[in-house]
Amino acid sequence: MAINVSFNGATIYKPGAYSKTQIDLGGGFPLSATGLVAIMGEAEAGAPGANELDLANNVFSPDQMAQIREKYKSGPIVDACNMLFSPGADGAIPGGASAIYVYKTNSSERATLDVADDYGTVRAMEWGTGGNKITLKCAAVAETAATLSGAAISFPLVIGLSNNQLKIALDGEAVQTITIGSGSVANVTALAAAINAAAPAGTIVASAGEASNTLKLTQAAGTDLHKLGAGRSMMVTDGSANEDLGLTDMTVALPASEPKTLVTIKNSATSLTESSLVGGEIVMSMGRDSSGGCTSAEVSIDEDSVILTQTGATPSTITLSKADYGSVQVLVDYVNTLAGWSASAGSTLLGNASLASLDRVSSAGALSQASGHKPARIKRDAAKTAELFALSSLVEMIPMEGETETKKVGLMDEQGVPNALYLSGGAKGATSSAEIVNALSKIEKVRVNSVVPLFSRDASDDAADGLTDGSSSYTIDGIHQAVKTHLSLMATTKKRSERQGYLSLKASYEACKEKAANLADARIQLAIQDIRQADSQGAIKWFQPWAGAALLAGARGGSPIGLPMTFKFFNMSGIRQTGQSMSTAEQDIAADFDPDTMYDDAIQNGVTFWERPQTGGFRLVLDNTTYGKDGNWVYNRAHVLYAADVLAFDFRNQLENIYVGVKNTVTAAEVKSTCESILGTYLAQGITVSTADAKNGFKQLVVQINGNTINVSVVVKLVEGIDFVLADITLQRASQTA
Repeated sequence: MAINVSFNGATIYKPGAYSKTQIDLGGGFPLSATGLVAIMGEAEAGAPGANELDLANNVFSPDQMAQIREKYKSGPIVDACNMLFSPGADGAIPGGASAIYVYKTNSSERATLDVADDYGTVRAMEWGTGGNKITLKCAAVAETAATLSGAAISFPLVIGLSNNQLKIALDGEAVQTITIGSGSVANVTALAAAINAAAPAGTIVASAGEASNTLKLTQAAGTDLHKLGAGRSMMVTDGSANEDLGLTDMTVALPASEPKTLVTIKNSATSLTESSLVGGEIVMSMGRDSSGGCTSAEVSIDEDSVILTQTGATPSTITLSKADYGSVQVLVDYVNTLAGWSASAGSTLLGNASLASLDRVSSAGALSQASGHKPARIKRDAAKTAELFALSSLVEMIPMEGETETKKVGLMDEQGVPNALYLSGGAKGATSSAEIVNALSKIEKVRVNSVVPLFSRDASDDAADGLTDGSSSYTIDGIHQAVKTHLSLMATTKKRSERQGYLSLKASYEACKEKAANLADARIQLAIQDIRQADSQGAIKWFQPWAGAALLAGARGGSPIGLPMTFKFFNMSGIRQTGQSMSTAEQDIAADFDPDTMYDDAIQNGVTFWERPQTGGFRLVLDNTTYGKDGNWVYNRAHVLYAADVLAFDFRNQLENIYVGVKNTVTAAEVKSTCESILGTYLAQGITVSTADAKNGFKQLVVQINGNTINVSVVVKLVEGIDFVLADITLQRASQTA
């Protein structure tokens, strides 16, 4: 056997220098993200939470208040975000929530307008009533029809059997012969009249040309030309009257301008206007000559194919799959190889267009009477219309109810002229009890530290104050129980995502105490006071107690881990406790809780409240939970449990990221060293404290490795807030001796 060495899992035979790179795990371990808050509540605009595909993507940072206002406009969600990001009026609270996950509970509807002729449905981008202020106007810009003028004619003109035929081919169809009545014609006006009398309806219109004694032929006006998806053409062929009429054989005339639509979309509330002229591009032209016995030819386009049909020639049908051709130009190049067929792109740029953009035309005439003429002139009007709506910031185009797609050919009908049409049906929508459950289900899937429902009473009470839709069905008891269940579930061994709930109740003081006693949960704080603050529009108003809950959650997220909110000053301008309606006049408010005198009772009953000290401002009296079952130093203080949750989550995740999935060649000593480094981070962050028996904030660290399992046990000295300062003062009588 050849001499070799084993290194880094490889057997090496060839001489050389080899290396491996390792990461020293003895360094620092950055703490997992904290200050993550999930809120659920109502807003005037924005997509309902049920329509958010992934709640993890509907998250906002403190620098995104503008985006929050843009999406949700106003309402509890916007107000709560503002409070969560700016909760403190105290230097000890340096910031607010680091990120907010938003679930909108009210099932808003978007305003819509069904476009004429079942073209599609225009739907507002904005959810809620704001979309009802959007208008649509579609003004038709008519085709400038194909026209040709001949040379000067000598009058009087004698029309006989040998010079009385005008032959034309329209839109790639068969040649039509117009037999002009015989006799002497004195001038061009009389000649035009004779031709018009002989021409079949809907073919051509003759008139005097711009130059003296000249004849002008114009393709007759058609109906619904904007719907065809294909352009028209007029061709004078080899009629016997051509020379006398000043016309040239095989002359082709095309419209000077194709039909277009001027689309105007406007938000009447903001005056934001989007306007664009759409349509009229000839993307591709095709023609089939009469070789091989061909007597007629057509081009049709459906979802999947371009179909060439030729009568009198074989094969009768040529089907070209769109999937086989990467662009219009690629298709054009192939068609030019087919016997009797010719094709061209409208321009180099249009040649790069996708075949999917072509209008789905039905039987566009393609028979060419002269070399180079390609009468099947295909547009992309529907695709450009779709593009207009895709680029709009106000609306979108969707299939009409019962349809799977919007119109794929032509332009929209003229509508909203002169008075624009308003979209309608936009509604704020209601919040159901089921939607609360759905919200919490989606919040399960994101890592957060705090959950804040923006509700403080039953839907019936909120509806009476105009704060929710009359059909909303949530109850505050149901919300509280659902959140409590959620918190308990997320703290289980398998879920591994501990979090706290910031609940609220607007009710009598006695009812608030009873609620706290019923909750009796270490993970829940219960705010009971209305809060005066500025709303999303800058107006000072009273908010239900959910506002205080939001401020508290924000302050927790923006403060050092483990810092008690006790005696911290908050960003508010008023507090009151009352079960009365939000519409009650200020002078009629009768508070039944006075924080200056009833603090002991409130603390003993597990409610969270603010006071206004004589020095001014508004401070939290105690950072307590609703637990209250015993004197547990962790469960009764929200900041202590928060620190415990952060430590537990971070410690296990750090170890998971380092060791799960590696071979069990790692030693217990190595794992212990890693644990010591991680635990050292908690001491540096003030999550743990140094004591006489645990200098580094922990003791009794033991690591055991048994097969595929690492067992770690440790005692940590968790940070705790100072609630009391007890000064024992002894007074002594002064005495003097001279």
